Amino acid sequence: MSVVDENVSKSIWIGKLPIQINLDPSESNGLTEPIFMEAARCSYLPLLTEQLEPIYKELDIETNIGNIWYDFDGEPLKWHYPIGLLYDLSGCADRPWRITIHFRDFPDELLKSPSVEAAQDMFMSMVKQADFLRHGTTKRVMNLSKKDQSQLWQSLSLDQYDAYWSVNQHLVENSDSLRFVPLRIYLPDRCPVIQEVVSFTHDGNPRLLGDVLGDILPDLFPSGIAAVPITHGIRLPLDTPIGWASQNLSFADNFLHVVISKGP
Repeated sequence: MSVVDENVSKSIWIGKLPIQINLDPSESNGLTEPIFMEAARCSYLPLLTEQLEPIYKELDIETNIGNIWYDFDGEPLKWHYPIGLLYDLSGCADRPWRITIHFRDFPDELLKSPSVEAAQDMFMSMVKQADFLRHGTTKRVMNLSKKDQSQLWQSLSLDQYDAYWSVNQHLVENSDSLRFVPLRIYLPDRCPVIQEVVSFTHDGNPRLLGDVLGDILPDLFPSGIAAVPITHGIRLPLDTPIGWASQNLSFADNFLHVVISKGP
């Protein structure tokens, strides 16, 4: 199993996305100017909301933190997904990414209560899932002190790479007993998320991304002509070892989130 390449993992961490936030015209109270921000790809929309809400309050826009939601091109954005994943799922190539913020009419299709605390709970739930898949137990996460568990989220919200990895290294460090890859696959057109049991090796040899995708999506891979795997905005070569990708390209929740984009 390969070790974490700090140059790669740090490049992933510092990846930023310029965003243009437009207020829903029906709620604008005469405000027409958008707000421009830069968000970490590994961050979450509720952390963005935490910065935006006081700005809108200063502009006399009525806000309700429990009802704030966003959409891209009319499609509500899942607040418990990392921002970079949402952008890749949108299929948008424009920058800044133009999204709309809403303060009422919260969609039924989104999880309720999009607070920072709820986002932290969802994040830690994913970290525990990833730990269980890797090791067959959540002991590594549960054995962390409360301070260290909180530090995982706080370092993400404050964009502190070193503080995050000082804790996370204990969750993803090398082990001879790795079980399964924390992997989620996203298809276009609102298809259900795919999360299957995927081993790191086959007959003692490292598995490649193309092999994994070929097993799960045989109609699309291994040709890779009609579809392209993407994470963090990067087109992944099919000969990428899945273990290396998991170690170095996972999001802060320790899941490798792969979006299947329609090929050229």
